[in-house]
Amino acid sequence: MSDPGRFHRTVLPSGLTVIGEEMDSVRSLAIGVWLKVGARHETAAEGGMSHFLEHMVFKGSRRRDAYQIALSLESVGGHLDAFTGRESTCFYARALDEHLDLAVDVLADVALAPRLDPADVAKEKQVVAEEIHNYEDTPDDCVHDLFADVVWNGHPLGNRILGTEATVTSFTPEQLRAYHRRHYTAGNLIVAIAGRFAWPRVVDLVARHFDAAPAGPPSATAPLPGKNGGREVVHHVRDLAQQYLCIGAPGVRQEDPDRYALVLLSTVLGGGMSSRLFQRVREQEGLAYSVYTYSDSYEDAGIFCAAMSVHPSQGRKAVRLTLEEFDRIVRDGISPEELQSAKAQLKGNVLLGLESTSNRMHRIARSIIYSGRFLPVDELVRTIDGIAAEDVRDMAARMLDRGRLSLVALGANEHGAFSATDLDGREVA
Repeated sequence: MSDPGRFHRTVLPSGLTVIGEEMDSVRSLAIGVWLKVGARHETAAEGGMSHFLEHMVFKGSRRRDAYQIALSLESVGGHLDAFTGRESTCFYARALDEHLDLAVDVLADVALAPRLDPADVAKEKQVVAEEIHNYEDTPDDCVHDLFADVVWNGHPLGNRILGTEATVTSFTPEQLRAYHRRHYTAGNLIVAIAGRFAWPRVVDLVARHFDAAPAGPPSATAPLPGKNGGREVVHHVRDLAQQYLCIGAPGVRQEDPDRYALVLLSTVLGGGMSSRLFQRVREQEGLAYSVYTYSDSYEDAGIFCAAMSVHPSQGRKAVRLTLEEFDRIVRDGISPEELQSAKAQLKGNVLLGLESTSNRMHRIARSIIYSGRFLPVDELVRTIDGIAAEDVRDMAARMLDRGRLSLVALGANEHGAFSATDLDGREVA
């Protein structure tokens, strides 16, 4: 469990936030530089710029070339990487506790002082274009962005994290520098660390190495429209061996008080081999190899989805069975055994994650970003334990109402394209 007394938080005079969670049982640490900027903060012309800039910082800084950056942590047995999401970008390192100074130095160097050489920008455009092509050749990934298009209904939350080939190839070093100046500011930065460390030393290192971070507030986000997408059916026709299906609706925001009821609902419906959809669609009917559900939450919105891939001839049957399971859980709720199993699965995932410095670092960073405070694991477990079967049923009624569901299909349509009638769940001859 997490001990609140082992959590630290300091806000530097510049506005940069430093947070940490001590783990005396390890000899390592994970440290991340989190920027509250991602795909949703981009204009149409900037599509993919957060992700592209994440790539570019590893191409060289004012003090290190690309090889020196790559070697910096690897040469002492550590690891350096990054990722971009819809609402945040993170540069992170794992290392032995004795290499804390080096980890902070390298992370500050790449995050605050990227070289953005024109020749490097030109080469990286080709790399990211190939990444986009590879993504477009992966339909089980693409279908989720196509589903997000429907749910977010044109809002920037639906922006492609990678951008498009057209936007990426249009970027100039000057545009990248302007984007970096606008978003990589002290008020938009969180440095999070978990593992073995001395807190005063961490604060001192961050204050010294990040003193060049310019002043500036967090990145602004566009508010969601009053109504998100719903009751829409879109069939993207492509010559594929399978149909890739997403059925779902807008979810709940990260701080919604009922979010964990939705997580439990998702677990019961499609959270593993014992879940209802896995048993019905795969085990009983043999229609799909992969069938699952997920619930993602953001600052002011969320998304819930049931996903699967099936032979085109079985697409309508798979949709109908999924809708039947949705209706059954709304009508009858879940059993005490299902509730306890889902709670055990969720708590097990949380508690097992505590054994990883990286997971703890991610958890405390997201807690500060979305909750503005440290969320002790004991409190989270109590929240999960306090959810009743009726709470999950109420969430099912709220989430799975036919009037708010949408369906997106990617694949062949020789058996007829999907239409709004497929959301009625009726047999089609």
